[in-house]
Amino acid sequence: MGLKTDEIEFSTALPVAQLGRALQEVLRSVKAKSIEPIESSSGALSSFDDKAEIEIIAQGQSLLGGQWAVQAYVFDRGHDRLVTLVALGDGGFTRAMNGARNTASLGGSIKKRDEIAAALQ
Repeated sequence: MGLKTDEIEFSTALPVAQLGRALQEVLRSVKAKSIEPIESSSGALSSFDDKAEIEIIAQGQSLLGGQWAVQAYVFDRGHDRLVTLVALGDGGFTRAMNGARNTASLGGSIKKRDEIAAALQ
């Protein structure tokens, strides 16, 4: 089974550069172990993708050892910025079959996503 997702979106008047700095700060505070650019999954057709000014995936580990992952996108729409945060994780059945330490928790990812959203709004 593939990863499950849970997405939220909100608009802000903050400029892209300020959102980028705020995102770096909040990811440091939630102890993200890695922050990587998102690579297009459309390969040769990637030129047709809607490109955001910021496209990253952050991953980390909670105190109890569970892993989390959140994708962040910032689209500059001129008059405002659209921020999309996507929590990624496995459901309970997959985690039970593959072991909690080898999978990302959707619940843990949603919690981190919401912490990130609160810091950016």
